[in-house]
Amino acid sequence: MKQIEAKIKNALENKGIKCQSVFALSDPDDTRVLLAFNSKDNRRLSIRKIENALTSLNVGDFKIPREFQRLSSAFLHLEVTLGARTETPITPGAA
Repeated sequence: MKQIEAKIKNALENKGIKCQSVFALSDPDDTRVLLAFNSKDNRRLSIRKIENALTSLNVGDFKIPREFQRLSSAFLHLEVTLGARTETPITPGAA
Protein backbone atom coordinates (compact mmCIF):
# COMPACT_ATOMS: atom_id res chain seq x y z
CA MET A 1 0.00 0.00 0.00
CA LYS A 2 2.97 2.32 0.51
CA GLN A 3 3.57 2.25 -3.25
CA ILE A 4 0.11 3.60 -4.06
CA GLU A 5 0.47 6.30 -1.40
CA ALA A 6 3.77 7.47 -2.91
CA LYS A 7 2.37 7.22 -6.45
CA ILE A 8 -0.63 9.40 -5.54
CA LYS A 9 1.50 12.00 -3.76
CA ASN A 10 3.93 12.22 -6.70
CA ALA A 11 1.11 12.51 -9.24
CA LEU A 12 -0.50 15.35 -7.30
CA GLU A 13 2.83 17.17 -6.99
CA ASN A 14 3.49 16.72 -10.72
CA LYS A 15 0.15 18.44 -11.39
CA GLY A 16 1.12 21.35 -9.11
CA ILE A 17 -1.04 20.24 -6.18
CA LYS A 18 0.75 20.40 -2.84
CA CYS A 19 -0.40 17.41 -0.82
CA GLN A 20 0.51 17.43 2.85
CA SER A 21 0.01 13.70 3.36
CA VAL A 22 -1.48 10.55 1.85
CA PHE A 23 -2.63 7.93 4.31
CA ALA A 24 -4.12 4.55 3.47
CA LEU A 25 -6.91 3.60 5.86
CA SER A 26 -6.60 0.01 7.03
CA ASP A 27 -9.81 -1.76 6.13
CA PRO A 28 -9.46 -5.11 4.35
CA ASP A 29 -12.88 -4.82 2.67
CA ASP A 30 -12.50 -1.25 1.44
CA THR A 31 -9.39 0.43 0.00
CA ARG A 32 -9.62 4.06 1.04
CA VAL A 33 -6.95 6.75 1.01
CA LEU A 34 -7.13 9.98 2.99
CA LEU A 35 -5.55 13.00 1.31
CA ALA A 36 -4.67 16.06 3.38
CA PHE A 37 -4.00 19.46 1.82
CA ASN A 38 -2.78 22.62 3.53
CA SER A 39 -5.49 25.15 2.72
CA LYS A 40 -2.94 28.01 2.68
CA ASP A 41 -0.88 26.39 -0.10
CA ASN A 42 -3.89 25.31 -2.16
CA ARG A 43 -6.21 28.29 -2.43
CA ARG A 44 -7.44 27.31 -5.92
CA LEU A 45 -7.67 23.59 -5.29
CA SER A 46 -10.72 21.82 -6.66
CA ILE A 47 -12.07 18.29 -6.64
CA ARG A 48 -11.81 18.31 -10.44
CA LYS A 49 -8.03 18.98 -10.33
CA ILE A 50 -7.52 16.08 -7.95
CA GLU A 51 -9.72 13.82 -10.07
CA ASN A 52 -7.69 14.66 -13.19
CA ALA A 53 -4.42 13.92 -11.38
CA LEU A 54 -5.69 10.55 -10.14
CA THR A 55 -7.08 9.65 -13.57
CA SER A 56 -3.61 10.18 -15.06
CA LEU A 57 -2.26 7.46 -12.73
CA ASN A 58 -4.30 4.67 -14.32
CA VAL A 59 -5.02 3.13 -10.89
CA GLY A 60 -8.42 1.89 -12.05
CA ASP A 61 -11.83 2.95 -10.81
CA PHE A 62 -12.07 5.31 -7.86
CA LYS A 63 -14.70 7.41 -6.15
CA ILE A 64 -14.20 10.94 -4.83
CA PRO A 65 -16.77 12.85 -2.75
CA ARG A 66 -18.11 16.08 -4.21
CA GLU A 67 -16.64 18.30 -1.50
CA PHE A 68 -13.74 18.56 0.89
CA GLN A 69 -14.03 17.83 4.59
CA ARG A 70 -12.49 20.29 6.98
CA LEU A 71 -11.31 18.35 10.01
CA SER A 72 -9.17 21.24 11.23
CA SER A 73 -8.80 24.93 10.45
CA ALA A 74 -5.59 24.57 8.44
CA PHE A 75 -6.23 21.43 6.40
CA LEU A 76 -8.65 20.19 3.77
CA HIS A 77 -9.23 16.44 3.74
CA LEU A 78 -10.52 14.20 0.99
CA GLU A 79 -11.26 10.50 1.31
CA VAL A 80 -10.82 8.62 -1.96
CA THR A 81 -12.14 5.07 -2.42
CA LEU A 82 -9.94 3.09 -4.81
CA GLY A 83 -11.38 0.23 -6.82
CA ALA A 84 -14.88 1.72 -6.69
CA ARG A 85 -17.35 1.34 -9.49
CA THR A 86 -18.26 4.78 -10.75
CA GLU A 87 -21.15 3.83 -13.00
CA THR A 88 -24.55 2.72 -11.79
CA PRO A 89 -25.31 -1.01 -12.03
CA ILE A 90 -27.68 -2.25 -14.73
CA THR A 91 -30.82 -3.78 -13.28
CA PRO A 92 -32.12 -7.03 -14.77
CA GLY A 93 -35.05 -6.61 -17.15
CA ALA A 94 -34.30 -2.95 -17.89
CA ALA A 95 -34.28 -3.24 -21.65
